[in-house]
Amino acid sequence: LYVDLARRLGLMQAQMAQGAIRKATLNYRGEVARRGTKLITAAFVAGLLENRLAEQVNIVNAQLLAQERGIDMIETSSPKKGDFSTLVQSEVVADSKPTTISGTLFGNQYLRLVQIGPYRMDTYLDGTMLIFPHRDVPGLVGHIGTIFGKHQVNIARMALGRESPGGDAIAVLNLDSTPSPEALDEVKAHPSIHSLTIVNLPPAGAMPPWFG
Repeated sequence: LYVDLARRLGLMQAQMAQGAIRKATLNYRGEVARRGTKLITAAFVAGLLENRLAEQVNIVNAQLLAQERGIDMIETSSPKKGDFSTLVQSEVVADSKPTTISGTLFGNQYLRLVQIGPYRMDTYLDGTMLIFPHRDVPGLVGHIGTIFGKHQVNIARMALGRESPGGDAIAVLNLDSTPSPEALDEVKAHPSIHSLTIVNLPPAGAMPPWFG
């Protein structure tokens, strides 16, 4: 499961990064730090590169391919538990500012996204995800729901991370299908939405072809 979690974090980071990836850091905390993390790190790098390169990427060649492209990989581990009994935290530096994304396991079987940047949340790490930083204002969720209803896009789940009411926040919508460009343009037109990113992850339980 940690291999699957790490790969999904890599896939997500690759889709959120703007420009060339220069550096990636993995921080293992709690239970996962007591394990051998070599395979987990390789799975993260494979996810980071597999949709960015024309050649086939797997856990055997991923780190060599990253090294050849000048991507610095740093790994730290601490068995000390924080807010979660186990945590994989990734930070990627690209041409844009660094992006931190963290995931964990609930009940030793459920993969969860629990952090983007400074914001804490709890949502699924699978399928189509719409991620949007915004200002936390009344009516925004209704605005998006109305637009997606008109375009026949079902919202399966919504997670919100914020530091204070009315301030900056980030939301993650798990969707049953990918919205059309027209639907996204309508959502983006709201003055309190800063940006939109669509992230596509494998269905829950789907493992990569190179695994086992």
